[in-house]
Amino acid sequence: MSIIVRCPACGAKNKINEKTKKKPLCGKCKTPILIQQNVSPIHLSDSDFDNFIRTSHKPVLVDFWAQWCGPCRLMSPVLDSFANSQGSIVVAKVDTDRNPVTSSKFQIFSIPTLILFDEGKEVKRLTGAMSLQQLESLLKPWITIN
Repeated sequence: MSIIVRCPACGAKNKINEKTKKKPLCGKCKTPILIQQNVSPIHLSDSDFDNFIRTSHKPVLVDFWAQWCGPCRLMSPVLDSFANSQGSIVVAKVDTDRNPVTSSKFQIFSIPTLILFDEGKEVKRLTGAMSLQQLESLLKPWITIN
């Protein structure tokens, strides 16, 4: 299956075979292009958050959490299972204590807060702990079967 991936360096759109074994390069500027794989949640920081969300070729579900938060710890295995059970949504985590700029930018007042970004824009916001079934049900419109 081919996907369209925006180059993180120049912004050019590139058509790439998702199962390619070679490292894809941008057709315009020849910068290597990272194809994100859903194996486990990706940890993002203030410094790489915007670029990752903007250049992702798939919707990105971001978990805003903190180590001291009990409900956040309950959500961790749910998000791990979600990330590994489907391939249409990338799962990422932002530690609100270590990344106050991003947390403030998205007005995170309660954790865990999950925000789904599609094409770089916020499209869904969920707050509080939930089961895997509840999460899948709430994100059903963005989950595709490959």
